[in-house]
Amino acid sequence: MIDIERLRKAISHFEFSSKPSSATSDTPATVGDINKVIKNAAKLLDTFVDELENHR
Repeated sequence: MIDIERLRKAISHFEFSSKPSSATSDTPATVGDINKVIKNAAKLLDTFVDELENHR
């Protein structure tokens, strides 16, 4: 069975760790911010793929 709780935690971690470095919402995203989102999106997708592979 797919571990839904693990996937929800991965999503929550993605949301928390992908926030921009600036607390001001009207400040443009930096290259570092964008790279952080890309890296975290890859981790999130890896978690989903791992979970799917474990339940083939």
